[in-house]
Parts: sequence; structure tokens; C-alpha cells
Amino acid sequence: MPVGMVYPDGQDCLLLDEAILNKARILENEKVLICNHSNGARFETYALKAAKGSKACFVSGPATRLVHAGDHINITSYARWLSGQIPVGFPVIVVPIKELTKKTALNLKIS
Repeated sequence: MPVGMVYPDGQDCLLLDEAILNKARILENEKVLICNHSNGARFETYALKAAKGSKACFVSGPATRLVHAGDHINITSYARWLSGQIPVGFPVIVVPIKELTKKTALNLKIS
């Protein structure tokens, strides 16, 4: 997912479109791991909700030293189930439509 803007003076967070948060089953204020494909940096921050349909993917705060506008990032969240059974529908992988190609679609087979 491409980063739209960075705000160095803001609160340490990842601001994501509400539709993306819902699709990925990420809760607001949930800690997420960000992996930057452009420079190899990894950092943890918290996901905050942006307006639905805004297509926002903004990083703010100290993490902006590790990511720049236009960089491509992966967003990872973690979950733990005490029952030992993984609920139906997990894991969730969200690929923005612009980045979905025939090659990546073939690699997304989940059993």
C-alpha cells in the first residue's frame, strides 16, 4: 500500500481509511507492524481511522524518519486465540486494486 503523506510533527500513528481498517479487521488504536518495502525499515505504531472512502494511508510522528510519501508498506496486525481454533476468515490479506496483478493474485491462495 503506498503512503500518501507524512506528518513529522503529528501524533505517532498510521492513519488509514475506515474502509481499509474494516476490510483488514484492524481495530482503531490497535498496534500494527509496518514494513517499508522501499528502504527495509520496520516499526510499530497505532492505527487510527480516517474518513471512509478517503483512501488515506498517512504516517505521522517520529516514524516519518523511516517512511516517506510514495513508499510502499505492508501493514501487519496480530491476534491470539485461547481456544486453539482459528476463527473462519483468518488470516486476512488486503491488496489494493491498483497493485493486484495476475501474478500477485496467484500468490494469494489461502487454504
